[in-house]
Amino acid sequence: MLAWLLSLHLCYASVLWLALRVLGSGLCICAAFLLGYVAFRGSCHYCGVEGEMVPAEDKPGTDHDNLVEGMYLGELRDMLKKYLQDEKIESTVRRVSRTTHPSGSSEGTALAAEILETFKDLHMDHTWTDSHYATLQFPSRIQRNSLWMVDSQGEVLEEIPLEDPDSYCAYSATGTATGGVVYVNYGRQQDFDWLQSSGVSVVGCVVVMRVGGGVSYAEKVLLAQKAGAGGALIYPDPADISQDPRRLGLNSYTAISEHVHLGSGDPFTPGFPSFNHTQFPPTQSSGLPVIPAQPISANVASKLLSQLTGPVCPRGWQGRLPYVRCVLGRGFTSADGRRIRMGVYNTMTPVLLNNIFSSLEGRIEPDQYIIMGAQRDAWGPGAVKAGVGTAILLELARTFSNMVQNGFYPRRSLLFVSWDAGDFGNVGATEWLELLLLNINSPGTSNVLLPEVLFLL
Repeated sequence: MLAWLLSLHLCYASVLWLALRVLGSGLCICAAFLLGYVAFRGSCHYCGVEGEMVPAEDKPGTDHDNLVEGMYLGELRDMLKKYLQDEKIESTVRRVSRTTHPSGSSEGTALAAEILETFKDLHMDHTWTDSHYATLQFPSRIQRNSLWMVDSQGEVLEEIPLEDPDSYCAYSATGTATGGVVYVNYGRQQDFDWLQSSGVSVVGCVVVMRVGGGVSYAEKVLLAQKAGAGGALIYPDPADISQDPRRLGLNSYTAISEHVHLGSGDPFTPGFPSFNHTQFPPTQSSGLPVIPAQPISANVASKLLSQLTGPVCPRGWQGRLPYVRCVLGRGFTSADGRRIRMGVYNTMTPVLLNNIFSSLEGRIEPDQYIIMGAQRDAWGPGAVKAGVGTAILLELARTFSNMVQNGFYPRRSLLFVSWDAGDFGNVGATEWLELLLLNINSPGTSNVLLPEVLFLL
């Protein structure tokens, strides 16, 4: 899901909530199918719906006389519909989406504590915090990322205001890049292939590409790097993302932040968990870019692309930026040899990440479990990802807790997890999984099972 949605205003919560109302019954059905084959009941006599019995595989030697009665799928669906409360989801979406709460911030820490207390209030079987120290990248507080127009001698002609100064690409290479500008459409492999076959070189240039096209920021920057580009600028084009705030679109001065690490987890502890400031041999992920990357707004992109000269773009590359005739570049209409210089000064910071866990123990196979998790952190206000995911997670936890108190018993354990640092490449979830795999592979370890189902909201 595109990170640009995180930057949208709180009004998105209302729109998304309308969608949640429409899809509410679908959520019940999906949860029922997900958990139906592990569901049992004790003394629950609420449901009387007949349907096909949900099958469940038995372990060898299971004592059927001591098992609780199996549950019909229709009964499980009806229980979910009975206990799920739309109003609680809407309330949580609005509350969580009101402010930014990035990982490591006071707002993020406060939200984690709130979710921990919510889990405790639900009378779950177990609630705990899983902590890791990871290296995250943030904009520098001393020197802002910048963009300049320079002459052929490298002297600054003008600074181009970025308009959205807090936007950045996490895990970008730092430093400056100077060169001509080439428009590369979405920055896909086929886009770079077309440029190469047409004799348009991007070597040493700053490439400008638009958000979308089925490729992530990390893929765009890696492909630009492989093609020889010196830097990358990424912008939201009105052809792909609405720029009309009156219709819940972006403002034209808004840039879209996203990480550019081609991978997941802490890129400085690839393949093994990071926790307690443990010192490992110095290494880093091969998915980190070596060229600087920076998101820019549609306004800034329009200013750059409207001054380009060069071959006309192929059909399908034309966006909807105002006053822009789509040409590839790499020179400018002024014909004085001017170029673009970009400066990225992000800083690496060790951050304590907290994944919040809560569980309901399975009655028959407690060592096997199903995970329902949602990202908690958010770089900007907005409902998608952190807002909606957290709201659904908490409501599912409350719902299943109430069901257990009223006679429902899951066959396998249910884990409800609020993941930290999702915007940086699912760092919290990846570090936990890497620790789990480490424990599984340790000598003398037994009876540690991987989750059979990983259900991420």
